[in-house]
Amino acid sequence: MPTMSNLDAIRLPLLTFRLGERRYALLIEDVVEVAAMVDMLSIPAEREGILGYVNRRGGILPLVDLRNIFKQPITPITSASVFIVAAGGNKQIGLVVDTVEQVEYVDALQLSDTLASSPYLHGIISHNDDMISIIALPSLMALAQ
Repeated sequence: MPTMSNLDAIRLPLLTFRLGERRYALLIEDVVEVAAMVDMLSIPAEREGILGYVNRRGGILPLVDLRNIFKQPITPITSASVFIVAAGGNKQIGLVVDTVEQVEYVDALQLSDTLASSPYLHGIISHNDDMISIIALPSLMALAQ
């Protein structure tokens, strides 16, 4: 299983998605599923970054609006909104995104961790003449603990 520490000659499978015009990705091994928005319980200002909570298969799943995390203009959450259920260890979190694109295999040697400008990013990768920011899931998971 590839990790961010053994990158030599590895093709990383990533789930790509968009927030506005910017492209982001999660390691596919961190992705459980992509889900449509369901009824959400909002608890204002309880925790920075947490948008609310949803019932996901009998468990409570915290939702994080990545637009808020990456300082982009907030858009209303509607029934057409989607979120990515991601898992780290035995915890899960929902990441609200604008659109989910596809699974792409990228050359891990293209990853530049020196360009990461946020604790929520592992780095940036150049792929097919585009720049993709790679999400640092452990930092996002810490928001929900």
